[in-house]
Amino acid sequence: MSVSDDLNNYMKDGTPPKGWEEYAETIGQIGSAIVKLPRPKSSEKDLLTTAGFDPKEWKINGPVQTRRWMNYVGDWLYYFKFDVIQGESEEEKNLDIQQMVDDLRERRPAISNIETDGDCFAFFMSDLQLGKKSNGITSQNIVDWYVDCVDQAVSRIGHLRDAGHKIPHGAIIGLGDIVENCFGFYKNQQYLIDMNQREQNQVARQLLRYTINALGPKFDKLTVAAIGGNHGERRDDGKVKTDAADNMDLEVFDAVKEAYDQSGIQLDWQIAGENLSMALNLGGTNVGIAHGHTFGSGVNSAARAEKWMKNQVWGMQEVSDCTVLVHGHWHHYSNLQSGGRHLIQAPALDAGSKWYTDYSGEASEPGVLTMRFDKNHSFGYDDLKIIVPRNMRKGN
Repeated sequence: MSVSDDLNNYMKDGTPPKGWEEYAETIGQIGSAIVKLPRPKSSEKDLLTTAGFDPKEWKINGPVQTRRWMNYVGDWLYYFKFDVIQGESEEEKNLDIQQMVDDLRERRPAISNIETDGDCFAFFMSDLQLGKKSNGITSQNIVDWYVDCVDQAVSRIGHLRDAGHKIPHGAIIGLGDIVENCFGFYKNQQYLIDMNQREQNQVARQLLRYTINALGPKFDKLTVAAIGGNHGERRDDGKVKTDAADNMDLEVFDAVKEAYDQSGIQLDWQIAGENLSMALNLGGTNVGIAHGHTFGSGVNSAARAEKWMKNQVWGMQEVSDCTVLVHGHWHHYSNLQSGGRHLIQAPALDAGSKWYTDYSGEASEPGVLTMRFDKNHSFGYDDLKIIVPRNMRKGN
């Protein structure tokens, strides 16, 4: 049948030409759709809901292709063809950002962000995996633990200053896996989550905002940095389907940055793009950050980090001059000194892994890594402390 025949049939009975029939399908975290609407301009929410996608959990990915035909009674109908990807729609995210902007303008935190030299206190957000429930631990427990660790960090800064350290610079650093994601990592993942993607993102944004507002006023300058983790990736059947910059961990930081920028609160933002590692100057120490999921093989996580770091030096990559590397991913604390460098693995603050405990008999204690970077110290840092939640408990 020719295109002309298709159009003639459409004029008679309203059947769209071949290839433009309405449909919607998903495969893992991606999908596509064609929908019919009686108007030429439709919002992202209209398109998603017409196709049966919840805009709280899906968003349009890429351009929207539009065509129109006149039906047999002379009315124009508009057909929209688009791809979707799991995650919040822009409209839903912008509503949350605007609420954050309004709150910040009403209760503006006293953050100066003055350029300064001196020591830097660093607080590492690593492997919260918000949305994950395991071992009787829920997302609410993780939120409670995290808030308590932030509050303890505020006290920790006071204690370090009482010991004679001025610490004009602060840093909040996301090491990835801030959210759990909803599927694509293990077969029963959807059974083991207690928040959808939008809820995970919203809670993560609020926790980052809480951290900035609690720690920011304690310093002359505040750096907020982030690197993407594997749970922030968008996957189909376990395989990554978009580039490394398209990461939910980074989206959390992007959205909060937008809220602070709109509120006129200037911070030193360092958010990764496609790079899976980054170098930062903290307290005069060159510090590398990475999540750790690309480190490759090795007898243990420390050996993998050491091998990866040597390859970065050989390849003259951005982190090659760093004397300290901090990463996450393996959920327990370790510190390896090798070749004049310290390779530090941050603990996780998630619900743990029942599978890993059943397999190995081991479990890591939740905690948050903090330290004071000091260029005058032989290691480049001092006063490393793992903050353990005081309100740690299982269940509700």
